[in-house]
Amino acid sequence: MTPLVAPMFGSAGQLPKYTFAINSVSEAADAGMVDITKSRYDLSTFTGRLQHFTSVTSPLTLLASTSELKAARDLVDGYEAKFPSDRRQGVYLVTRPEAEKYWRARQLVDSSVHPDTGEVITLPFRMSAFVPTNLLVVAGMLMPNPSLAGIVFWQWVNQSLNVAVNYSNANKSVPMNMREVGTAYAAATTSAVAIAVGMSRAVPRLPLTPAAKSILATLVPFVSVASAGIVNISCMRWKEIRDGVGIYIRDKNGNRHKIGDSPIAGQRAVAMTAASRVLTNIPTLILPPLALKYLQRRKLVPSSGPLARAVDLTLIGTSLLVFLPPAIATFPQVADIDPARLEPRFHQLRDDAGARISSVEFNKGL
Repeated sequence: MTPLVAPMFGSAGQLPKYTFAINSVSEAADAGMVDITKSRYDLSTFTGRLQHFTSVTSPLTLLASTSELKAARDLVDGYEAKFPSDRRQGVYLVTRPEAEKYWRARQLVDSSVHPDTGEVITLPFRMSAFVPTNLLVVAGMLMPNPSLAGIVFWQWVNQSLNVAVNYSNANKSVPMNMREVGTAYAAATTSAVAIAVGMSRAVPRLPLTPAAKSILATLVPFVSVASAGIVNISCMRWKEIRDGVGIYIRDKNGNRHKIGDSPIAGQRAVAMTAASRVLTNIPTLILPPLALKYLQRRKLVPSSGPLARAVDLTLIGTSLLVFLPPAIATFPQVADIDPARLEPRFHQLRDDAGARISSVEFNKGL
């Protein structure tokens, strides 16, 4: 994977003009040419998606300014406007340096520009900002001897951040007005904070042995945050669950066409997103506490104090950075589904030749 270098595009991202006498794809490969109509990584495999999302969620993409992001978007649009209409069989060949330039711009676009709207996502709410923003919230949650008011405040901050991230990265084929956003925000934060605070307060009162309480106390953050996160996503994306998300088919040239909205696909999209967030929480909320306890038992880290909190934050940050890409890569961002598994109106889809269409697409969101 190529490390990010924020591109500086001159003249509004103008494309250089080259002319090559290339007669075949194999000859192009021998000449050092690259076909950029295909994804850099194989997104049909977990390994390819892992490489893709490691690139997309890199915090280094946050260094690009809004003007650089727009220039990257314009450059990508400029290249893709020149792609052949037959996206399945056609190729667009460029030199290796030009391919690297396109891929760097594509990385910025994928990390910071919403695929449905084409608009730049507000910086703190991009998935590439997930690690630094969550570390700030975790630092607040790890403050010593928190009061109930402090616990409620930081849980509210955490859930408010989750709301903003979920809304900013949701499928935009089903828009929400500000009243709907406000209602969903109130429901998401209230219920999620109640779950998180309620569970953290309930465990110490359970009639269990100290050892059992200690184990449960270790798991409470994971269970409460995961449960609250599922509620949060469901509230913020309830219109996708109720009204559905856009369903697309590809023509013989590989171009996408929207054919309707499917609530079943919407429910599937929200469920996959929620599962990805839970998978992110499993290592992040379980491994760092266990690692910290091990270090403290070995007397390598004090049991309390600033150093203990610093080590805890470092472990959590490392866990977030390492495990976020594989969690998101578990499911493809553009998901395929057999139309027979959707509403009856999609069951008899046919292509131009009269053959049954066996696969349609929808945007899962992040």
